Amino acid sequence: MAIVQISRITQRKGLQENLPQLAGAEFGWSIDQRKLYIGNGTLAEGAPEIGNTEILTEYSDLQSLLVPYTDTLLDNTSTTPFFSLATTLSQAYYVTYKIVRSSAVRQGTIMATVGPSYMDDYTENSSTGVTITVTESGGFLTLNYATTSTGVPATISYYVNYQS
Repeated sequence: MAIVQISRITQRKGLQENLPQLAGAEFGWSIDQRKLYIGNGTLAEGAPEIGNTEILTEYSDLQSLLVPYTDTLLDNTSTTPFFSLATTLSQAYYVTYKIVRSSAVRQGTIMATVGPSYMDDYTENSSTGVTITVTESGGFLTLNYATTSTGVPATISYYVNYQS
């Protein structure tokens, strides 16, 4: 008579703050953050570093993984381009940005499409003195800025995303 054995493979799970160092190729599930990790293994096994690597899921914070573009917006009263991207008729571009001038902060998201049409959804704790516009020419959407404040340059950090 054959011996039937039923087995179950389990992985580590628990709260994010209690996630241990996982063994190489071992999975770990953070039940409170809904994030999945896999252990890197040891340096002797060829891992580039010791630690756990997050497997991206719908709950991953992708913005924290991106390095933003950063520019200095100089004092000027005319319109100056700070970013340009190639366009297609079917794409909408989203630029998430943060402008800082001294203690004034403006942050928001610009949605731009061919036409050009754009919407700038932002909040500001006090005036940064920066106005953003979008223009289209030769298949490129260009984000422009003009400043009315002088003396202290503004810094802008931004991420670009597009949707077909």
